[in-house]
Amino acid sequence: MKDFDALKDLWNGQMNGPNMDHEDILRDVRKSGSSIAGKLLTEALAMLAGILIFGWIWLEASFLLWTTHLSIAIMIACCLYYLIVQLTDYRRFSSEKHILQKPESYITYLQKYQRDRYNFNTRNYKIYSVFIGLAMALFAIELYYISPVWQSILGLMFTIGWFIMCWRWMITYRRKEQERLNEMITKLERIKKQFN
Repeated sequence: MKDFDALKDLWNGQMNGPNMDHEDILRDVRKSGSSIAGKLLTEALAMLAGILIFGWIWLEASFLLWTTHLSIAIMIACCLYYLIVQLTDYRRFSSEKHILQKPESYITYLQKYQRDRYNFNTRNYKIYSVFIGLAMALFAIELYYISPVWQSILGLMFTIGWFIMCWRWMITYRRKEQERLNEMITKLERIKKQFN
């Protein structure tokens, strides 16, 4: 019976757990937030580079068909959309005004941000991919007329492989982003419980 009481006391001690210093948790949350903001900024800069490259190609190359011009316009529009979303999220996320408020407010903010990013990385990414696929198909029309058949087939295989790789990468990216946000929310909820 004595061993059972000792085990019960040990179990209760584990259940309560030590109180964590809220400054350490906030520092970890800020660090995670800065990491996410940095990743968003890097992605936005990569999209800006893509827009500049597509714009340069559009201005410098001469194309035979109007479908190629439409293809490049769609690609630039898709990159511009992605750039705007990433910069908006970067601005929202890098602002630390929410973290200085009560944990409940920041938890609510992070949960809303998490839902928005999940929608962006699922539904919006599908629409984005459809438009990129349409742009590639329109560009393939030009390639069909100016290149041998084997190059057209190779281009088609490359495009299909690229889409498969991007979809797999997006699944991993979405999972890691959700895990990081869940970790931030969990840490802030621990602070909230300590104050209650």
